[in-house]
Amino acid sequence: MAAPAGLRATMGLDPGLRTGVKVPWWMAPASWLRPTPFIRIPVRRQKAAVAVAALCEKHNVELVAIGNGTASRETERFFLDLQKQFPKVTAQKVIVSEAGASVYSASELAAQEFPDLDVSLRGAVSIARRLQDPLAELVKIDPKIHWRGPVPA
Repeated sequence: MAAPAGLRATMGLDPGLRTGVKVPWWMAPASWLRPTPFIRIPVRRQKAAVAVAALCEKHNVELVAIGNGTASRETERFFLDLQKQFPKVTAQKVIVSEAGASVYSASELAAQEFPDLDVSLRGAVSIARRLQDPLAELVKIDPKIHWRGPVPA
């Protein structure tokens, strides 16, 4: 587990092939901005790059947390290409473990924290917050899911 990044302006990218990449803006532990889902297909790739670059510049994003699940490499490549195209986007990208994010996003606690947010976007917010304070996020997940193999009784 890495040290907490702290209260730095953070963008979360939750990769996905079928649903596209979910983009929640997580600025500090008590504040987040409206999530922006987008799809990384060639037709919309440029439009998505322009939108993400504009948000990075507008909110002075310092860190980009990319979930390590399905399509994470493609999402990482997308962000690196975006940085070449938009040199003002200087945020540092970090690959973040998605372990348990889907369990958390469907939990009662997540529903209480984000009652108006879709389940898939709750997981994306969790990925962004894991970069800021990993332990604070991991304690929200049932410990049984962290075990590999059978859970001891």
